[in-house]
Amino acid sequence: MKQPLQTILLGLTICLLLSGSSVSAAPPISQTSDVQYRRFRYAYDPEGQKYHVFLSRPVPEELYYSTELRATANIDDTPEKETAVLMTTVNAKSATRPGEWKQVYLLIADHQAAMPKKIDLFKLFDAGTYALEAPAKTIELQSPRFVFTEPPKDALKPPDVSFRLVDLTGDGILDIWVEFGYAVAVISFQNGEFKEIFSAYTVPGPLPDAEYVDLDNDGTYEIKIPYSIYIEELPGSPYLPWMSLYEWNGNDYVLNNQRFYADNNDFLIRLLGEYNYQLLQRGGFVNYCETYRFYLGLLYYYRGSKSPSDLEWILEHAKNNDYIQATSALLKKSPPPRR
Repeated sequence: MKQPLQTILLGLTICLLLSGSSVSAAPPISQTSDVQYRRFRYAYDPEGQKYHVFLSRPVPEELYYSTELRATANIDDTPEKETAVLMTTVNAKSATRPGEWKQVYLLIADHQAAMPKKIDLFKLFDAGTYALEAPAKTIELQSPRFVFTEPPKDALKPPDVSFRLVDLTGDGILDIWVEFGYAVAVISFQNGEFKEIFSAYTVPGPLPDAEYVDLDNDGTYEIKIPYSIYIEELPGSPYLPWMSLYEWNGNDYVLNNQRFYADNNDFLIRLLGEYNYQLLQRGGFVNYCETYRFYLGLLYYYRGSKSPSDLEWILEHAKNNDYIQATSALLKKSPPPRR
């Protein structure tokens, strides 16, 4: 009995091996290019200086260009590699902040050319203190939606600027994730050209950095921008955490906070707990706190509330125009005439 059984099992094994491509075929995993990075430690490194030819000349005496980081990889749909170069315009003689950068540029160049050959140039940041204009695509940084503050352009910024090459959009082509000061931007090759697909201010202070994370393991990354809500009406009250979540829709990164907050009980409990604590400490005055009412209403809106009473209260009673306009857009109602 053993021999026929072994023969049958062997036959089944051979059949499965021969037909394996149809039985257990998995979608091919996209392979991204290998990456070579070089960090430039000295502003006057000639290897880094050769990329400054694409920037504005001459520069004021107190300024100089500094090449910070270079990466070589295939970042478009051609078989050849490209070079991405991050450069800053630095104020060397500032009386208060010597060495602070005033502009940030990202150059994409042909890696094969003997001399740098520009493919694209992006201006990621400009403090606006100097009239230096280079032929570059300008990135317009904005705060995430429902975040109504942004750091001043002359705010003291972290000195480091950097980028990473990572396939955020899941198409097998490396994208450029750039971090500079209190901001982040993503440059991607889409529809035959390099373009900005995401940019936003982040928030000064001891908060987690902006990050990309694949929440559902589908090969496409989401972007999380942490924020901290200051309750202006209640001096001394703790800052409240907030998170802006963006996801890739095939063309751009779009805000989808509902995905983050719809089932986030921890955040709801924390917000309600702080609200109730302030209610006990300060009494009914807290019910007139526009900041609490707006973000509570926003949270219930994301969780599917059919009657977001806090947002309705904002439309009727709030004085903060940012809250009024945002609520009006959410509820698709015109704000009442101001009395």
